Amino acid sequence: MRLSRAKVNHLSRLVVDAMAADDRVQISSEANDIRLEIVRLITEEIERDAMVDDLVRTKITSQKRDFPEGGREWEILYRQYYQEEMEKHRPPRE
Repeated sequence: MRLSRAKVNHLSRLVVDAMAADDRVQISSEANDIRLEIVRLITEEIERDAMVDDLVRTKITSQKRDFPEGGREWEILYRQYYQEEMEKHRPPRE
């Protein structure tokens, strides 16, 4: 799923506003710095998802047997390969 820059910015503002309104969250940086980091993280995740989607579709189409997109077998393969590729391309934890 592709999100526009405006939607990503809107989501980042919602997250920062929710954090600021939550008494359990202590913010030690400028709100805009936090918002920009949220934008970066969302953008990276969208790009990773698109890359994995491309890899999975290529993997399915390279099978000897033809699996029509949207069919039950295609959906099963897609979910299986998607999980495998997401595990392989998971960002390192800090």
